[in-house]
Amino acid sequence: MSREIDRRDPNVNRATPLREAELQERAAVASDQLPGAHRVRVAGVDASTGNPSLIASDSAPAEAGNYVQRALDHVQGLSEVMGLVADQPKEYQADPDFQQTSSGSVAVHMQQRYKGIPIFQAAETVRFDPAGAIQETVGSSISIPEEVPVSAALTVEQAVLRAAEHVAVPDADEIGAKDPFGESMEPKSVDLSGWQPKVSAAFAEKPERLTVLEGGPFSEAIKARLVWFPLEGELRLAWEVILTMPEGEGQFRTLVDAQTGEILFCRQLMQSVRGRGNVFRVDGGTARQVTDFPRPLADYGLPLPAGLPTTFPDDWVGTNQTAGNCAFAHLGVSGASGTGAIQGGTLEFNPANASGDDQKVLNIFYFNCVMHDFFYLLGFRERDGNFQRDNLGRGGLAADGVDARAHSGAVTGTANMGTPVDGSSPVMNMGLVTSTNRHTAFDSSVVFHEFTHGVSNRLVGGPANDRALEAIQSSGMGEGWSDYIACSVNDTTVVGNWVVNDPTGIRGFPYDSHFPDHFGKLGTGRYTEVHNIGELWCAALMEMNRNIGKVLGLQLVVDGFKLTPANPGFLEARDAILRALDGKRAAGQLTAAQFDAAKNGAWAAFAKFGMGPNARSNGATLSGIVADFNVPQPTVPPTAPTVKVEGSPNLAIPDNTAAGISHVLSVANEGRIQRLTVSVDIAHTYIGDLTVKLVAPTGKTAVLHNRAGGNQDNLVTTYRSEDIPALAALLGDSAKGNWQLQVADLASADVGTLRRWGLEMNLEAAAQTVHQETAPGLAIPDNLQAGVSSSLAVAQAGTVKGVKVSVDITHTYIGDLRVELVAPSGQQVLLHDRSGGNADNLIRGYDSVTSPGLAALAGAAIQGNWTLRVRDLAAQDVGKLNRWSLDLSL
Repeated sequence: MSREIDRRDPNVNRATPLREAELQERAAVASDQLPGAHRVRVAGVDASTGNPSLIASDSAPAEAGNYVQRALDHVQGLSEVMGLVADQPKEYQADPDFQQTSSGSVAVHMQQRYKGIPIFQAAETVRFDPAGAIQETVGSSISIPEEVPVSAALTVEQAVLRAAEHVAVPDADEIGAKDPFGESMEPKSVDLSGWQPKVSAAFAEKPERLTVLEGGPFSEAIKARLVWFPLEGELRLAWEVILTMPEGEGQFRTLVDAQTGEILFCRQLMQSVRGRGNVFRVDGGTARQVTDFPRPLADYGLPLPAGLPTTFPDDWVGTNQTAGNCAFAHLGVSGASGTGAIQGGTLEFNPANASGDDQKVLNIFYFNCVMHDFFYLLGFRERDGNFQRDNLGRGGLAADGVDARAHSGAVTGTANMGTPVDGSSPVMNMGLVTSTNRHTAFDSSVVFHEFTHGVSNRLVGGPANDRALEAIQSSGMGEGWSDYIACSVNDTTVVGNWVVNDPTGIRGFPYDSHFPDHFGKLGTGRYTEVHNIGELWCAALMEMNRNIGKVLGLQLVVDGFKLTPANPGFLEARDAILRALDGKRAAGQLTAAQFDAAKNGAWAAFAKFGMGPNARSNGATLSGIVADFNVPQPTVPPTAPTVKVEGSPNLAIPDNTAAGISHVLSVANEGRIQRLTVSVDIAHTYIGDLTVKLVAPTGKTAVLHNRAGGNQDNLVTTYRSEDIPALAALLGDSAKGNWQLQVADLASADVGTLRRWGLEMNLEAAAQTVHQETAPGLAIPDNLQAGVSSSLAVAQAGTVKGVKVSVDITHTYIGDLRVELVAPSGQQVLLHDRSGGNADNLIRGYDSVTSPGLAALAGAAIQGNWTLRVRDLAAQDVGKLNRWSLDLSL
């Protein structure tokens, strides 16, 4: 039998019709005590506890701020609706900080306690809409019908020894098992001969009796505390013991019955699968590239959110080592960091051996820093529990940058990451795949996967709850979320393909539209193991990307993390994503048409994989699974004209020639572009040689493909404005005119042909548009806070539906510039904030489709002065505001 144990019966179903009726009656009584028109209803019941999994609030009053106290008051006021018996203490401990999504929706996470001791996996999340009204309470609480004494027959030392004996020797079914990379797991044993646990620190004043013991044969100090474990309708007092295996090769949470010494629960916690550096940006299949640290924010393909710290992206490197604020990378458990050297005034990391240990350390550092900034843009910030040594006064707990370990050889599990609560560093291990002699530190999909484990562990259930993804569906979704982020960032449908030297990667199926299985298969066949369970979840999210666009999909998933209760099932996580989408509409970040299209697309994705509105399961277990492939009645958006043009030029692409070839398609239709899709069909034997650009009639250029894809054959794909920011920048422009596709081959040996390409455009339905532009030709003073301003006066009355701003600024270092739009109401929108590094000139468009700041202007008055403010905030480089224009749709 595996060391992983859970004595609870997942097939128990306490959600009987009689219990549901009782809870609804309690909700009706409690509603009469709520202020104003606020009413509550039980919208879901947890099968394992018989208590509500979702209490919906209708017509709750809107109120900004004081979220944590309001959430506690709300939960305590609804204690009987939540299943607590009349005289049971209403004990909940809330996280000190709330979490906030990109739309302004708020989640407050709290954990249930009894007599000051936490109840295992009992947690609630109160969600507020962007206006500050309570929307719902999700999670599950434990009923305690009679008093239970705090009585422990086992001392903490005895419990730790019992837990150590349980995990020290692998069980027979673990020997010879394979990890997802095909590597033998071969977990190590721990020699306990003669060892007796010894307390180094104890906090007897705490009800849970927090205790730290010497590590002994284990690699870290041992932590223990008392918890209540719900089992068969009663509470068992247990010692929770955290044991880290030698060399960091695993970590177990083990619950030992404080009376009998029985192992009640055991779970493995490590989930497996201004300088510059010469790094592998994607994987070891392409040459290293000298890359600026940190990467320019434009490289992430994400809109820049409002409210970014002025210094962001913060420096990655603190000294001349691969050690900075968000990651400390080194060799093995305690080996050396990488060392850089000053070259021309810049710290440069350039290992001589592209496959050696120094390169492994550098690459794991690089990938961790990339993911830190990527998730920061999506809202994983300091008070959310992100990974930083210094939180720079921005909230949250510090001292928890990622401890990133690149091992010379193989490690158990090949790649893994363990993430404790906020304020303690996650540990990432990357090892060698011996069957291919390729290293996971060189494969971004593997590192991105593991990093995302840390993010989901911190965000789901809140940063103070590191037990929020231990239910079987929750653990599976942890794997699925990690695959989803890796695939989304790399624009692929497989993970780990380079490191195992297999184009199909390490999963059972590619995450494309042909993925064969669905939610109804949970608990059957291969879908009882967490990685395989995760494939179902990732497949649904990737389909959502295809339906609504990757950029919006990524934001909803990260926002959904914050709104998801502890230990969720697929359906709770689905609902959190849909709730995040509702928040973006409520905050004015999506128009009605955009919201309807996104909601229809999201539901279509979930329903395709059996997670329609009538899908069911017994909580986050693998029992009671009922699939539903229906979708809610879709909202039909207003019809907009569609234009489609195609060509089959069959032009040979000259080898290693920068000029390349071009082909023109003409669009005769008037109208502004609402959505743009470009399809290409290029035969080529090495698409890593190719660049592909689209040139609009206005002269604006969108890079579609830039020497990516390595040694793959043929570039037959579709690019959409939802996924490609450069295409999104063309939205709102006129469709009419000549559109040109430019293709160039920039390396020798391989050749190909542009066989076909096409354009498909959705044009805006007839709407009134105000267009204003000016050419002020203002010199931008160097390093001066005041900068320059230019205004456009709009005389027409009305309210904003959509905004587009186009700027033409010449400057020799746009990393010095900050550009803002100020509406007549005084609302300020940051368009450009010192990103782009040493690039010349800022000539681009910003619109309310891709910019949350501009989207927030929806409903504002059009009439008045619209001002563009440009400031140069560093010395040496200068430039000029040549021209800018404003398009307002009414």
